Amino acid sequence: MSESSAPEHLFDLPPEYLDQHLERWCQHHELPGYRAKQVRQHLIEGRKYDPEEMTSLPEALRQDLSTGLLRSPLITAEQLRSSDGTIKFRFILEDGLSIESVWIPTEDRGTLCISSQVGCAAGCTFCATGTMKLTRNLHSREIVSQWLAVHAATTAEGLCGVTQVVFMGMGEPLHNYPAVSRAIDWFSSAQGFHFSPRRITVSTVGVVPRIRELVKDHPQVRLAVSLHSAIPETRDSIVPINTRHDLDQLGEVLEEIRGDSRRISIEYVLLPGINDSDEEAKALALFAARCGAHINLLPFHPFEGAPYTAAGAAEVGRFQAMVQKNYEGSVTARRSRGLDIDGACGQLVLKNPGTTKKG
Repeated sequence: MSESSAPEHLFDLPPEYLDQHLERWCQHHELPGYRAKQVRQHLIEGRKYDPEEMTSLPEALRQDLSTGLLRSPLITAEQLRSSDGTIKFRFILEDGLSIESVWIPTEDRGTLCISSQVGCAAGCTFCATGTMKLTRNLHSREIVSQWLAVHAATTAEGLCGVTQVVFMGMGEPLHNYPAVSRAIDWFSSAQGFHFSPRRITVSTVGVVPRIRELVKDHPQVRLAVSLHSAIPETRDSIVPINTRHDLDQLGEVLEEIRGDSRRISIEYVLLPGINDSDEEAKALALFAARCGAHINLLPFHPFEGAPYTAAGAAEVGRFQAMVQKNYEGSVTARRSRGLDIDGACGQLVLKNPGTTKKG
């Protein structure tokens, strides 16, 4: 389905006008007004995004919704299950392109690592998604539908569903800010799904102008910064965006928002021989002190053609101790999840993202 011929989709529209959108749609289809309230109840309260499950509606109405306002923007093509309980979903979009999302269970929580783009233009050298380059941005409907599809699939198995959302899947979220912001509105607004914004984290490599927009538009959403080095020369070589939005600019905007209520975290993939020296540890501690951030250390997760090796537990522990020696804030080392299904941080990649057509 081409973009020009695709009918309007509800999740691409502002949720604050949900009732008006549904009422207008019902009027256009010469339906009584109470049908709009029924659709809203099924969708928002029941979280039934497939019109075929809205069984109180006439079959003809369900079919009209299925091909228009609430058509499915994606289908689940594959689920891969890790020995640790993590599930990786591959979705096929309306134009035949594919994306991946990862659901990670922890006790009574289910974290969805959600994608915002097909591929990524950031080009971080330690991330498999960057090797795909950027094909296109996702629409808000495609972001919201990942959440609804994964929540439905996991709760159907008696699991906890999606209790946290992290924009850490494929893509740089702030390079697709309008759609990401609209999706956050659908997740968290009073007119949308009432999902707590404090359970949403947006991760960015440091798109400084968009960080300012994010914190203004979504003051309770958490921010994660993919830093990976606080030394300019090192960061230039592994996070190319640093040449456009440098560490001084990034540190300045993080200092600006230090006083608000959101938690800022710094993500740091440890690359032996690249960013794990004593000098790097001290620079990281000084940078984090500017904004009072929580530091989250991650091991590198290998992928085909990667120029790095993974740090062992001892190497991660040594670097963590060096940082803590110079920083009074929190420093943790994240445990890898989904490694056996290529679902860990930095491993999401599709060699042929557009070869399978949505059927």
